[in-house]
Amino acid sequence: MDILNQLETQPIPIDEEEKRRTRRFLVGLLCAFLLTGLVLGGYILLRKRHERQVAAATAVEVKKKAAKVVVFVDEPIVNGKTTVLGGTVHNISTEVLQNIAVELQLRRRAGSGVDLRAITPESPDLAPDARTRYSLEIPTQDYITSTFFRVVGGGDRAAIPFKAQPGNERPPMDTPASKTVVVEKPRSNRGKDEFINTPANPGRVP
Repeated sequence: MDILNQLETQPIPIDEEEKRRTRRFLVGLLCAFLLTGLVLGGYILLRKRHERQVAAATAVEVKKKAAKVVVFVDEPIVNGKTTVLGGTVHNISTEVLQNIAVELQLRRRAGSGVDLRAITPESPDLAPDARTRYSLEIPTQDYITSTFFRVVGGGDRAAIPFKAQPGNERPPMDTPASKTVVVEKPRSNRGKDEFINTPANPGRVP
């Protein structure tokens, strides 16, 4: 009887227990949201950092590959038994290029072999926006074609990024001197005894 009376006077605290469960659920849900936010934020930060690193590396690579010189390749000039190959090198970078050289590939007429020739220009050291000429004279009978290959420089003769463009055109050939041709009239083959019928010297009619 005492127990039943106690239960009637002191009800079981069900609402308090539900509130505690609700609070624990909300706290757990908030912690889950915070943890997810931290993971997602860390991922976004890492991704942006990676993208910046990739962009910086790409910019460096593009800068390395960007042309530092423009080479104007002139048309070959045939001068008798020799052919003159030449052009102009223009430094379009912001740095001083030292110990530069131009390399050409020459294809032989006999055997179709290829020779590589390195040409030192007039000024092997080029300041920014400076220009220099290069020239090579080869026997015309030995080579059939020439191709611009690359530009090298520095102590290790490393390749320098370049752009090749047409240079000076071949000068026009001299016009041959005009000659006056005199055509003589054919001489008469009449003999001394040849009879000419004219009013002053009438011919006889048989």
